[in-house]
Amino acid sequence: MKRLSSWLLMSWLLMGSLVQAADYQLTLGQGIDVCEACKQNLERMTVHPACEREYSAQFDLESPAWKPFDVAGHLEAMEQVLYFLTAGSESGRNIPDESRFEDTLWRISTKDEPWAYWAQVDINNDGKAEPVLKLHSSLCHARNDGSIGRAYSAPIVVLTENLSGIDHELTDLVLQNPRQDGRAAGETNYQLYGVFRYKGTTYFDRWDDAGSGDQADQFTLSIYASTGDTTRKLCRLKELQAKRWFPGLPCTSRQCQTARPLPAHYIP
Repeated sequence: MKRLSSWLLMSWLLMGSLVQAADYQLTLGQGIDVCEACKQNLERMTVHPACEREYSAQFDLESPAWKPFDVAGHLEAMEQVLYFLTAGSESGRNIPDESRFEDTLWRISTKDEPWAYWAQVDINNDGKAEPVLKLHSSLCHARNDGSIGRAYSAPIVVLTENLSGIDHELTDLVLQNPRQDGRAAGETNYQLYGVFRYKGTTYFDRWDDAGSGDQADQFTLSIYASTGDTTRKLCRLKELQAKRWFPGLPCTSRQCQTARPLPAHYIP
């Protein structure tokens, strides 16, 4: 009886894992080693990869050594980052009102769970590591809940060497979010970024949760590599048979709200 119960429990756990895993189609990058490795990596995950992606050493993938960023100790840099993400790259170079994000920064710096992480990463593969900042959005974990009325994102931004602000030239390399309909260059609504290494080369990826408005990009993972001052899009993986709430459109329940753009005060 105990053996039967153990077998049933194990079968149930395996079924749960299989149900959560998804299938992906390479619509760009068939036959490219890093693309094929990322496809296998996605299909092994039992938690949806949009919000956070695990990079398995089984496929020669490696995540940077992320650590919590000292927001309270780098307020000027964080003000630049927040303004950049709400007003665009050009406006982010000069902040007119330094007190604009005081409340947000205070709330972020006092959160129990870190909101900003950073790591030294050779983001453009030139042999020199740069400080890369990765922001975390807790709203993403409610992405299947149509009642959410606020946009979410998980952008990456490259900081200057002394962590005093944004390195705009390098940030432009990783800013691959769509720029349509007059959207600000720094806007990353429903775009969720990650960084990883594969066989000695740094790549970054972007999950598009339908933020671009392009049906072809809906629920896709795009993978990029930067070399020097050039970024190339190498892969795009399409999630098959995705059935979930579409951000920005009314959901089926009358109680649901349509998602609205990220407000000027960036909400982690």
